[in-house]
Amino acid sequence: MIQYPLQVTRQTVFDLRRFFIVLGLTALVLLLPFPDNLAEEGQRAIALFVFTGAILALEPAPLPISALLVPVAQVALGIDNVSGAFSAFAQPSLFLVLSSLFLAEALRKHGLTRRLAIYAMIASGGQLPRLLFNVMLMTTLLSMWVLNTATTAVLIPVALTIAQYVPQPEQARRTVATLVLGIAYAASLGGMATVVGSGENAIAAGYLNSLRPFTFMDWSIYAIPLVLLLMPLSWWLLIKLMKMPDLKIDIMPVLREFVRLGPFTDTQVRILLVLALCVILWVFGGYLEGLLNLPQTLLSSAIVSIVAVAFLSISEVVDWNDLKGVNWGVFLVIGAGFTLGDTLQKTGAATWFAEMLAPSLSGLPYGVVLFAVVAVGFALTQFMNNVALGAILSPLLISIAGASGIDAVRLVMPVMLAVGVAFMLPSASARMTLVSVSGAVSRAEMSRIGFLVGLPSVLLIAAVFLLLSVFGLV
Repeated sequence: MIQYPLQVTRQTVFDLRRFFIVLGLTALVLLLPFPDNLAEEGQRAIALFVFTGAILALEPAPLPISALLVPVAQVALGIDNVSGAFSAFAQPSLFLVLSSLFLAEALRKHGLTRRLAIYAMIASGGQLPRLLFNVMLMTTLLSMWVLNTATTAVLIPVALTIAQYVPQPEQARRTVATLVLGIAYAASLGGMATVVGSGENAIAAGYLNSLRPFTFMDWSIYAIPLVLLLMPLSWWLLIKLMKMPDLKIDIMPVLREFVRLGPFTDTQVRILLVLALCVILWVFGGYLEGLLNLPQTLLSSAIVSIVAVAFLSISEVVDWNDLKGVNWGVFLVIGAGFTLGDTLQKTGAATWFAEMLAPSLSGLPYGVVLFAVVAVGFALTQFMNNVALGAILSPLLISIAGASGIDAVRLVMPVMLAVGVAFMLPSASARMTLVSVSGAVSRAEMSRIGFLVGLPSVLLIAAVFLLLSVFGLV
């Protein structure tokens, strides 16, 4: 069974030295003198912020375990009791992402991802640049609805298979490297488009929803047009930077495989229908609740996803052995993010932090603030897991937006999208970790190409949001 790792960590055992560094940094914050306008509880919340950032960046234990220590630290610092510390793990966004992982397992188990890859190869006619575009487009569309790490995990083996049809060894190496990077980039881009596509989206949408009703479609109405611009841009840059060979491969073996597969099975059709119904209800659920006079939030994204997984289980499309094989670590990391955010908000630490920044931001045009926070998000995400970074930045951005008189959506969304452009290092995201362990791309090449593709992407994100603000569309 293919596993969907949140992050392949640098070690699999507890690293005591790194843990002592985390504790030392946390203790240092507690000993520092803070101004009178920050309550003692707020100072402890700042210490939890430092603890969270340090433990998720240094990873003294595997990332999910490190994340689980965040609510433990919240209790140890006397900020909340155990019930309050773990209450953040009941956020609907957590179950939405978890259900998305289960849906991905159903697609993988019953061969739908492989079938899609075969269609992409046949549609390309064997032309490698066109094949790269088809694979990236397929990956983008799939990762809009299935968590992007899961999409990358099931499609990287497809790239390795495609390279076997390239005759020259050097051309084959260049082809597989380009395809693997293309899949990882496209999965990240597709993940930006919806709340279910990536963990940081779910975190940010949860915080925005706490300010005012913020639906599945409220996110996608801004993100999908951006993704439609970013995907072809990334494809074109990859071809130019990687010098992908412009040759035609023999697709006859693929055609034979296509004939062998035959038509869609009843189970595959059932999975596609369930996924299509999920998408419809994710987009129009709120409207249908009012139209049919249903209980409020009955058709919320989390409820719809859980019912879909339950249906697939009852109809024996997936069973518990399939679902328990999914890596549940993403659940813990997102939960840790909500725990931190809840602490910063209720202790007043987030407000204090925002008020500290407000004087330097007041009077600055929105465009200056926008490009500054997007640049910070893009830089940090190259060194820290993007889901964990999203968990740390979301509550701070909301507070900064409030202190600066800027609508929170205008800061949170572009920064979370920039955080998704984590293309340079294995530590940046689980997708890039999978690229690294595949052995298809060297570390130096990954960093160089990731920067040259990522920088134009984040500049485009910031420029689009600036343009939308000029016309009053965001």
